[in-house]
Formats: sequence, structure tokens, C-alpha cells
Amino acid sequence: MAKTASHMLQGDVFTVQPYRADRGHGSRAGRAFVLEVADEAASSTLLASLPLLDRLLGEKIAAVRERRMEEMVDFMAARMLAPSVVELEMAQRLAQRHARILNEFGFFSAEQLADANGSQASNRTALADNWRKRRQVFAVPHPDKAARERDVYPAFQFENGKPVKAVQEVLEAFGGRKAPWKLALWFTSNNGWLAGSARPVDLLITDPQAVIDAARRDAEGSAA
Repeated sequence: MAKTASHMLQGDVFTVQPYRADRGHGSRAGRAFVLEVADEAASSTLLASLPLLDRLLGEKIAAVRERRMEEMVDFMAARMLAPSVVELEMAQRLAQRHARILNEFGFFSAEQLADANGSQASNRTALADNWRKRRQVFAVPHPDKAARERDVYPAFQFENGKPVKAVQEVLEAFGGRKAPWKLALWFTSNNGWLAGSARPVDLLITDPQAVIDAARRDAEGSAA
């Protein structure tokens, strides 16, 4: 650290800056701190602590630089690492399941939901966004990224264009612990808590409480 004056008296103001080894080459420290001396005792204490502060700040900067370097290396490595055959096969199967869900049950865009409900808002996504924020419904990324760079809402969540109330109860049961596509898979997969291992999606209207109870049991198990 550097100070503007070597002798400080009460009321003096001075500046300290983090030490930079390359300062002599014209670079400047990115941050400075202005301090006011309260009294002679504070002045002595502050002067005595400057070497320690200098060392601690240097160690902190070095640690931050190292962490950022590790993050950059991880970021680049993740994109350079070729997936294994097993990973490719798993990804392909999962993508097929995602596509099957949208093909079987259909989906809505936010704009379509606005139109179905006669929304007059200039922001055509506002209605769906509001439902989503309240956890009344959820959206999934459309798998065809070449055609749609947006999220869509699986249609089984709606009846006459309105959110099915049981869906909100299920989302509250999981409390944000399931990613959107995992939620879609939960709704559309056979569930041992339901009679005949039915799919929750098939009972959303006819037996919503059974679906809600199954979600709560599964949520308890995943949280354990």
C-alpha cells in the first residue's frame, strides 16, 4: 500500500492503494481507499497495520485470481471434452423422451396462452410469465433450438386455457428442486404411489389429490 503522507495528524486525509508489482510499468491499481485520521492513537495504529493489510490484500487478490483461472479452465475444458459413447446414447434417449412428451400432449407458447385467454396486454408473454412466477405452471426449453429459441408450456398443465390447480400444488411440493424437464418427466412417467402405477398426468383432472399426495411423497424421498 502507498500513503500520501508519512506523518499524519488528526483531521488529515490520506489515500491507500493496493500494491501492484507492475506499477512501475505505467499500470495503475484499480481501486483506492481514502481514510481520515481521527487522532494520534488511530494514526499510530493505522501506520502499524499497513504492512499486514498489504500482505492480506495481496493474498486475497492472488486467491481471487487463482479461483478465476480455475473457473476459466473448467469452462474451456467442458467445451473441449468430447462426450463418451455412453453419454451420447443417454443424451439421445433423453432427447427422444422430451420430444415424445411434447408430441403426445402438445404445448403452448406464451403468446398462444395470451390469445387463448383474451389478454389485451402489449407484452404477449406477461400472462404466462405471471403464472410461471407464481409457480402455477412451468415451462421447458423447446428441444428444436434451430426453430425455437424460447420456452414452451406442456399443454397438460391447462384446462380451457387456464392452469390446472393441482399442477401448482405439485410444484409447491417439489419447491424448485426439480429442473423443468425433470418435472415434465415426473408428470408423464408411471408412479408407484398411484393406483396401478398410473402416470400423474392422467389423473390431474379426475383425481388431483392423489397426484398431489404422490408429489409430496416423492418430494420427501428426494429431500431425505
